Amino acid sequence: MMILHYVGFPHPLKIFLTSAMDRGEADRYMTASRSASGSGTPPREYPTVASASAATIRSSLDLLSLPYPFSQVGLLTVSEFVKLGEQRRSRAARGLIPPVNEQVLEELHRCRVLVPLFRVDLEPVAGAPGIDISTSRTAQQVHTTVISELLRGATEGRAVDPAVVGFEPWPRERQRTLWPSVAAAYLYSRHQLLGLDVAMSFVTKLDGERDGHTVTWRLPDAARPNALTVGALATWRFLAITLSALDTYYWPQITSTVHHDFPTWRQVMRDFDPAAMQSWLGLSLGQIEKEITSLLTSAAFRDDTGDVYELIRRAKAKAWESLRGDAAGAMDLRLAADVLTRFAEDLEPGGDYAAALHAPLSQQGLSARPESLDAALTDLRLSPFPALVIGVEGATEYLLVPRVMELLGIQCDHNRIRIVDFGGTDRDLALLARYAVEPILGRDFGNGVALDRPLTRFLVMTDAEHKYATPANRRYQRKLLLDSLTVNVPTDVRSDYYINTRRGRVVEIVTWGKLPFEFAHFTDRELADAMLSAATAPYPHDRARLVRGIHMQRTNSASPDVEEVFWRGSGLTKPGLAQALWPVLEAKINTAIQQRKPGPPVMRACIRAYEMASVSAGLSMMLRRRRWRRR
Repeated sequence: MMILHYVGFPHPLKIFLTSAMDRGEADRYMTASRSASGSGTPPREYPTVASASAATIRSSLDLLSLPYPFSQVGLLTVSEFVKLGEQRRSRAARGLIPPVNEQVLEELHRCRVLVPLFRVDLEPVAGAPGIDISTSRTAQQVHTTVISELLRGATEGRAVDPAVVGFEPWPRERQRTLWPSVAAAYLYSRHQLLGLDVAMSFVTKLDGERDGHTVTWRLPDAARPNALTVGALATWRFLAITLSALDTYYWPQITSTVHHDFPTWRQVMRDFDPAAMQSWLGLSLGQIEKEITSLLTSAAFRDDTGDVYELIRRAKAKAWESLRGDAAGAMDLRLAADVLTRFAEDLEPGGDYAAALHAPLSQQGLSARPESLDAALTDLRLSPFPALVIGVEGATEYLLVPRVMELLGIQCDHNRIRIVDFGGTDRDLALLARYAVEPILGRDFGNGVALDRPLTRFLVMTDAEHKYATPANRRYQRKLLLDSLTVNVPTDVRSDYYINTRRGRVVEIVTWGKLPFEFAHFTDRELADAMLSAATAPYPHDRARLVRGIHMQRTNSASPDVEEVFWRGSGLTKPGLAQALWPVLEAKINTAIQQRKPGPPVMRACIRAYEMASVSAGLSMMLRRRRWRRR
């Protein structure tokens, strides 16, 4: 066996073919290549799989000379690669395609369909020189068993690039506990999942031979890849080497996670020279760009997540590991494309990579962000922002309004209607309105500007007192609220917010009539009975006197307040009184529903709330650009 390096060879596949195939296969490949170029004679051979474009000229062993390889994306043992491979098979294919197990991987290796990235032997290879890793930051910082054994094996001449040596059956006899536990163990790159995807067309052709409970899978001679196909399959392994050289720098940027020592990675990033790496890889920018397009196109074809991909690509990287089947395979393709895209952007800052932002969603990369998260959630009807915020004056309304809505069959949840207690008619609602309803502008279409969030409307339910006492007062307060929430909106697109029709109104103020809530909804006797039932201490006088006291508060006070009638030691509170009054209000609303009447003021207000919430709930909206007029 011998360890060879690719530097100096005119084609990265030449050494692969001449050192890893038998001479007959190599001759057939060279004959087919000459024929394909027009200088040979028929018959011609054609590859049956597509080639990868960003295939480096480097050997897998060359990766060990890099400053910090395999620190961010580790290597996989055979069993780990099997697990990831099985996760990428669709459920429908599991009954039709043989399982990707260790024996299947060995057969794919034997047929040169999918060759592992490294082989680590227990004994040194005769005449194999060791590799100097004295400056390797990986050796200093990464102390996993697999990486440590690979690096130790490299220094001792026990690490081999399987692509440049002939195939040998995988040993099975266990010789020790520590990995590698057999005479020669193999390692794969996570990026070779792309090659496994290409190799699945050969997995489907495997024939199984059963011996008891064991099935041995073999690729029939007639189904084995021809020389050109072997060469095309090899390019996917070279692509994995390219990605393994680059993932140290770009994988943490994609996943927002740095493995092992952060200061070490930061220093490696500072020392990174993209142009030098491009030269080391032996790739042109055109090859990289072509590969990016190919990977994203393949991902779009394979992915089955549809528009939900917009959210998947924004999720944390840990969540991507839960994907299965075609979705997981598509994510592998997009991760590879994103590594290459970031590399290309470093090589040519300001390049035309932003054009991908205008591609269909399925063909966009992981890092593309043509829309904000708010806009994406709105498009999918998943925005957490409500269609309507209701501001209620106090604790009584905060308790009873949701019950009225439930009784009317109106779903009052946080994704549709949100209720806020603003604590009294003397409070300034400008900040609340701005926080809850302020528009977030998105894309400008010229004739209008899209809203990234759904349009949220604001309904104030209050007593008709203080600054809400008269219709003129309420109109003025509505204008102040609109001015506040549109303060950051350009004047030429504000007009839609000032529409004052019943359907178009964004801010509205409703009252219970001339009286506060309790007096507007309940008679003196109903209030007296509720107080007596809710009190923790008896009223010191008779019921008639309590009724008269309530009536006097209703008619003679400039600002009636039911709390003024509570007696000392009663333990009464407005929420407690509201709880006691609920059966009375419920009966009134049920009667109004049966008689098809408008019902009490709070019932009418809740129906109005439903109307406002339903007009544009969850829809993508646009503010029209036109001359602004206040109303």
